[in-house]
Amino acid sequence: MGELSISELRARTGLASSALRFYERKGLLRATGRVGGKRFYDESAVEQVAFIDVLKLAGFTLSEIAEFIDATGRTTPDWRALAAAKLSELDRRIQRIQQAQQALRHALGCRHENLDDCPTHHRMLRAHAAALASAALSETRCKP
Repeated sequence: MGELSISELRARTGLASSALRFYERKGLLRATGRVGGKRFYDESAVEQVAFIDVLKLAGFTLSEIAEFIDATGRTTPDWRALAAAKLSELDRRIQRIQQAQQALRHALGCRHENLDDCPTHHRMLRAHAAALASAALSETRCKP
């Protein structure tokens, strides 16, 4: 396996050198060494940076990613629990997005010139308000 300079890693991943150095400072990436002050990375760093990006796309913060993988790109022992929790969070976000899409599709296709005159629109809003209230009530019940 060859080594990559930070410029080569930047070219292979599309990330700025400053982002790669930032990942190093956060413990998400490790240079294998330096020659003449220049950082060098193992070839596996390309996939490691791609994995960091996938985790970011899934909504993980950099701190959460640091709990998921170590500086060498190896997953931590509790990565499955972290992934399962994030997947549940994503499923809830997708459901909310789909509800928003449904509301917007109805609004755009509504035969009423003004949404204030649409009984379906009002029905959707009442249902959403009830869901908000229910979620808030559940949240207060769960707090110690």
